Amino acid sequence: MPVRLIATDLDGTFFGPDHLPEARTITALNAVQAAGIVCVAISGRGHRDGLTRVTSNGAEFDWFIGSNGGHRLNIRSGEMEEHLVFDETDIIEFRRRLSDHDPDLAFGWTTAEDHYWEQPFLDIHPMKLDGRFRAGSHRIVDTAPPGVDKAFVAHPELLNVELLTHVEPHVDPRHHVTTSGVDFVEMTPNGADKGAALARLCSRLDIVAEEVIAFGDNYNDLTMLEWAGRGVAMGNALDRVKETADEVTYSNVEFGVARVLEELV
Repeated sequence: MPVRLIATDLDGTFFGPDHLPEARTITALNAVQAAGIVCVAISGRGHRDGLTRVTSNGAEFDWFIGSNGGHRLNIRSGEMEEHLVFDETDIIEFRRRLSDHDPDLAFGWTTAEDHYWEQPFLDIHPMKLDGRFRAGSHRIVDTAPPGVDKAFVAHPELLNVELLTHVEPHVDPRHHVTTSGVDFVEMTPNGADKGAALARLCSRLDIVAEEVIAFGDNYNDLTMLEWAGRGVAMGNALDRVKETADEVTYSNVEFGVARVLEELV
C-alpha cells in the first residue's frame, strides 16, 4: 500500500542533539509533505514548546500531537482538536497511592496553560533540557492544579526505566505511564498514548495503519511503533524500541529520519 502519513517523534528522532531539526531532515520532510503525504509531529512535549521548535525552523507539519498523545493541534487551522485531561479525583488518588508507596516520590503537572512543579520535584530536577531553571519559567505549587493533562513523577535515586518499574504497578491501569528518556516518568489519561492518538487521527482521515510510517526512539514511542504499518526505530533507540519496530534506521545525528523519507520521493 502507498504511504499516506508520516508520524515522527521529536527529541532523539526528528531533532538533532541540540533538540532542534537539522536542515537535511527539514528538507526531506517538506518534500514528502509537498508530495501529498500527511506529516505529523508526535511528542512528549506539549504544543507550547514542541510546536515552535519544528515550525519556526520551516518544517511543514500538518498536525502536532503532544503530551504523549494527550492533545492534537491542527497546525493549518490552528484548532486544538483534542485535549484529554484527568478527572480531579483520579489525580488525588494517584498522588495518594504513590506517596503511600514511596514518600520520596515528587510530582509535577501540566495543564493547557502551563507547567506546575512542586518544590520536591525542583529539588531533584531543577534544570530543563535546554539548561534553564524550571522554577524560573513555570509555577511552583503545593498540589496539582485543576485540568491536569500530564503528571510527572521523580525520585532522588531512581531514574528513567528503573523509576518506571517502581511506579507503574501503583498506577490505575486505565492511565498510561511511560518515560521519554529523561530521568523522571510521565503519566497521561486514558487514551493519551501515542499509538491511540495516532490511530484516532488516522481514523478521521480514513488512513489505515498499513499506510503509516512512524519513527521513534524511546519507551513513549512503543505504542505508536506497534500500531503503524511500518515502525522505524532510530539507530540511537533503546533496545526494546528496536525490538518492537519493524526496522532500524540510522541515528538522529546520522539523519535517520531523512534517509527513510528521501527514499519516498
